[in-house]
Amino acid sequence: MKQFFKSKEKLWVPLIIVAFAVLLVTPQLFTRKVILGSDSVFHYNRFYEAAMQLKNGNFSYFLSLYGFQQSGRIVNALYGPFFAYLQGGLVLISGTWFRYQIVSRILLHILAESSMYALLKQCKVKTTIALSLGLLYATTFSIQYWTMRQGFSSWGAALLPFCFIPAIRYIFYQKVEPIRLALSMALIFQVHVLSALMLVMMYIPFYLYTFVTLSVAKKKETFLQVFIAVILFLLLTVNVWLILLYLRGTNHLLDPFINREIGKNGIDGTARYWLYTPISLMVLLVLQFVYAILNWKKLAKWKKILHFIYFIFFFLSTGLFPWQYLVENGNTFAELIQFPFRFFVPATILLLAITGLTVTRFVNWRKSIAVLLFAFAGIGLIQNMMDTTDRVKTAAQDGELITIVKHTYVEGDYQTISLTMNDSDLSQFLNLVVKPTPDYVPIYGTIGKQNTYALYYENIVTNQKAEKLLEDGYLVLTWQAAEGEKMNLPIVVYKDSILTLNGKELDKDDYNLSTIGTPTVSSQEGHNKLVLSYNEPGWLFVALLTPIIVLAVICLQCLYTKINIKKVTTR
Repeated sequence: MKQFFKSKEKLWVPLIIVAFAVLLVTPQLFTRKVILGSDSVFHYNRFYEAAMQLKNGNFSYFLSLYGFQQSGRIVNALYGPFFAYLQGGLVLISGTWFRYQIVSRILLHILAESSMYALLKQCKVKTTIALSLGLLYATTFSIQYWTMRQGFSSWGAALLPFCFIPAIRYIFYQKVEPIRLALSMALIFQVHVLSALMLVMMYIPFYLYTFVTLSVAKKKETFLQVFIAVILFLLLTVNVWLILLYLRGTNHLLDPFINREIGKNGIDGTARYWLYTPISLMVLLVLQFVYAILNWKKLAKWKKILHFIYFIFFFLSTGLFPWQYLVENGNTFAELIQFPFRFFVPATILLLAITGLTVTRFVNWRKSIAVLLFAFAGIGLIQNMMDTTDRVKTAAQDGELITIVKHTYVEGDYQTISLTMNDSDLSQFLNLVVKPTPDYVPIYGTIGKQNTYALYYENIVTNQKAEKLLEDGYLVLTWQAAEGEKMNLPIVVYKDSILTLNGKELDKDDYNLSTIGTPTVSSQEGHNKLVLSYNEPGWLFVALLTPIIVLAVICLQCLYTKINIKKVTTR
């Protein structure tokens, strides 16, 4: 029987991964209800924008032509553009927001389970243990953040274990693999920049530890391989970082909000649920901590490094780290982080990796431990199913499909919003539920004490004086007015935005801009028509094509190498 399972490993492991991923969404499948969290409106607007561009063939890499109130603001170009189009394609295939939520959750679970499984196998962890911990990972809040709140960092969390593999291989083989390293960094950078930053923080101690033990000749070789990896990474992500530099260099962009109460949002504060989602994760955390203390002197040096990185991330995820002090004193890094609990994602990954390495050592107890870990994953599954069911029931009882908090505006009752989630007209939900998140709008002048959420709501959302439509791929606004009447238009203007009013391209002096870049123009009598377009930089096409070409070349090179190796082995 043991030999049978070993020979069929490539079959039963994926089957279990897929089955577990589907089981996690069964409460939603049975209730046919969606779960809407605090970030749902923002990201659904992003994906709706990408979906409609794909559907209609109206491509604008910069301007929002369909989502975000057709405001012409720039979002996707600054926030995982390629991945946004992949999600947009998924939205189109799904057809409704409900089906999209189900399909995206299943895919996320499969990705997370497979990613953790792959990392643990690279750590030489036995298959059953690696699989059980992979399943458990999908039940942690690092992944379920997408389920409960549509927190986009879950997609980065799903990829992080896979992208950490180059560091593990460097420890084992003391050799940098530039292509693997570049692809890992590029993959997560294309999806979620903050997760990429955390991956670098995970890498550095490992590479430094091994690097200092190398000979001079090996150090030179390592430098060269890392340099090659960096060049490949830059080429594979040029569409992200170059456009980020370009837009920030030509505009004063509004950064995401600064959390002034960051010290309260650690896993020891308002985010305690990260620790006990699921409760079996808390058990592992305590057991591993006790084991590390009792066996510290016996651990190999590289395992001590692994523990050290884990403890650092765990500490960073708490309010014990002086996050509050840093934010109060204008520290840019702390302002960027926003929530300390984000550091619990890499801490969770490292905890599961350490657990896998630890229990694999107990040869005589492996079967029993594997059964226990599968039970832990089962507990996580049941707890998640209960949490999901409870969330759906609470929403129905309260009559609020999405919690109405500050700066969230809902038109319609629970039943009305629910119906839009099963409507093939994807815009219905986005028209009824609005959260005026002003991230990345250009700022002109001084904000002072003005609330940018309120400014966006007043100037864009509730400003309905002009009708919006698309003509030949351009955003067009029309309205009726008296001669010389001033009209504040609900669109956002960047440095390279082009406004054409009644057939005449406007100069910068022909209109006034509000604090968040909405233009006020002078109307002619009767019918007025304004066309919004964008002067895309000449290098844009090259920036978009370069990652695709480089990736294709790498794939062909890997295929060529694999074929040659196969020829040699068959001789």
